[in-house]
Amino acid sequence: TFGKFGTYKKVEKLIEAVELVRTNTRQDLEIVIAGTDNPNTLGYLENVQKQYNHVSNITFTGYVAEEDVPVIFSESAMVVFPYTSTTGSSGVLHQAGSYGKAVVMPDLGDLSILVKEEGYKGEFFEPESVESLAAAIEKLVVDKAYRNEIAKTNYQAATALPMSVITKMYLNVFNNQSTTATQMAVAA
Repeated sequence: TFGKFGTYKKVEKLIEAVELVRTNTRQDLEIVIAGTDNPNTLGYLENVQKQYNHVSNITFTGYVAEEDVPVIFSESAMVVFPYTSTTGSSGVLHQAGSYGKAVVMPDLGDLSILVKEEGYKGEFFEPESVESLAAAIEKLVVDKAYRNEIAKTNYQAATALPMSVITKMYLNVFNNQSTTATQMAVAA
């Protein structure tokens, strides 16, 4: 998993889910938590490390320099999004797609809709359920063909549109929001 943790990105359920998958599959899966605390939750990851210091094969990378990002993605079998809520699309999803990675994501309305609209694919889980997250991870761990199918779909989605088209799409959204905000201000 990748990002700034402690607000809506929580890693405790991820660690517990991977422990279940390890028990079920007898595979010694590695957990890599790449990133730092959210500025609003300083000390979060340090506390998680202390709480789960008995868990083997877990790495907390801390800040990841831009030149190290490709290494972390290329060495991963999948990217897990331990989100409890979301505000829309995910930059990490687009990165995972550009590296051709399968993803495990929470079934949160706006995120799951955006994933499908943008052509991505993932294995979904119920955000508050360790068992659901474990089942989603396990499905990708034991079925390499399925994991590769999702990875290929995500790569195609991430590389389908050139940056110039994406920029125009974002500008159109911002311009439409600006127009709507102006219209609302005039109507008020």
